[in-house]
Amino acid sequence: MKDLRFADYFLFTQHSLTTFEKCPLKFKKRYLENLKWDNYLGEEIRKRLEMGNNFHLMAYRYFQGIDPGITEDVEGYEELDSWITSLMRNFKKDEKKRYLPEYKLRMSKGILRLEANYDLIIIDGDNVEIWDWKTRVKDRENTKRDENFQRIRLERSLQTVVYLYVLKEGIKLLTQKEIPWENISMYYWQPEPKKMLAEINYSDKMHLDFERQLKDKIQRILEYDYSNFDKTLYKKSCTYCEFNWFCNNEKIDYKKMEEHEDFLDELAWDDIEELI
Repeated sequence: MKDLRFADYFLFTQHSLTTFEKCPLKFKKRYLENLKWDNYLGEEIRKRLEMGNNFHLMAYRYFQGIDPGITEDVEGYEELDSWITSLMRNFKKDEKKRYLPEYKLRMSKGILRLEANYDLIIIDGDNVEIWDWKTRVKDRENTKRDENFQRIRLERSLQTVVYLYVLKEGIKLLTQKEIPWENISMYYWQPEPKKMLAEINYSDKMHLDFERQLKDKIQRILEYDYSNFDKTLYKKSCTYCEFNWFCNNEKIDYKKMEEHEDFLDELAWDDIEELI
């Protein structure tokens, strides 16, 4: 069987890179063997996923100049209505700007075969902005310490690394010209309560560092020998892993685990969205 890690058409994403770091076997099952989540996800998980997906769809329609199309029979109507209202109030469309919602950008440079899926790219002359919507931030009274921790986590995340690096490498495809480093930025934003979670301004130093990080991570994936996989090194990831059956002969009962207060907040929601 051909090892897809070395196929020219195999592209690494923030999700696949993160998955490998959590567990190489999970990466193999999901991305090389193309095994996906079964239909055993609990009802509460599905509701949250549906709401998040509906918000992204409505945001896409708004920036495309289409009515968002929310109706009262949609799951979580009241909350969704407040989210999209918040977005439309804070992102007044400007005819001078170019909006690219739900935009996919790919690049290839040696072993760096990457794909980034952006919630929104805004092009305003020589300025380019990446916007990412976060709709599942835990509803609690955040302290300054909590907010600072979250900001730092987002700034250092693989999503930030992949999104900014891929954008800069493919900037000419969007603008037909080079854009100065300092004119590229990325924002994490939540609609309700309205909050800027993180703001990252790009630089040439960051680009070189991101390239080094990505090369190191991808090289490790390409060189990994699955015959030497040691599950004890990744036991922490087994708790919510859909492939727990392969390693420990145990299935995860997500419906039962939903009863635990912190379970839903600990799930990697972006990963789930990509896998189902």
